Amino acid sequence: GGMRIFAPSKEQVSAKNQAAHTKMKFRQEGQAAPHELEGQDLKAKLEEKERKHFEKTKGINFEEERKRDMQLLEAAPPDEGGGGGSRALIPNARDADDVDAGASSGDSSDDDDDDSDDEAELKAELERIRAERAAEAEARAAAEEAKRVEAIRSEVLGGNPLMQGGGDVDFGVKRRWDEDVVFKNQTRGEVKAARRFINDTVRSDFHKKFLERYIR
Repeated sequence: GGMRIFAPSKEQVSAKNQAAHTKMKFRQEGQAAPHELEGQDLKAKLEEKERKHFEKTKGINFEEERKRDMQLLEAAPPDEGGGGGSRALIPNARDADDVDAGASSGDSSDDDDDDSDDEAELKAELERIRAERAAEAEARAAAEEAKRVEAIRSEVLGGNPLMQGGGDVDFGVKRRWDEDVVFKNQTRGEVKAARRFINDTVRSDFHKKFLERYIR
């Protein structure tokens, strides 16, 4: 009886249905923000990382390789025309101001021929350098393989005392570290009492030992 007022129950929401990530996240300091990347040379950083990686894994130093290449290219063979001296295989750069405005078409064709000859000589020199380096790498690999085989052979010969040619060879068995211990195998000669099972707590061996220890 009477007037009943039914209040609506509170709505229950699961934690999985609640709103999440309601705020926009921005890059903080040290997280490669755009203003941090503006003044950085990313290409130089990448080249430095690659140089360190190859130097660590393959033992290649790019600076030394580059210097060696330039020295080989600059050490040109003597001129075949009898002029003497060395001739650089890398053509020198020309400025636009040095070009004569009144040069004839024949001069330009000669320059093109000289450039093509220099380019061919440069390619031939690079091929020769690559062949020499490949031969050096093969010889180095063969020397390392021979050294590794010799080390394995010496290890095998040295590990077996029967194959050693000279010297004092001890064929005795090495003593154990615990052979001179004082308390070693102290209970070896003691006679162990045989265990028996008696279905009576008064006449059992444990009860007898208990009485002997605490009663008598």
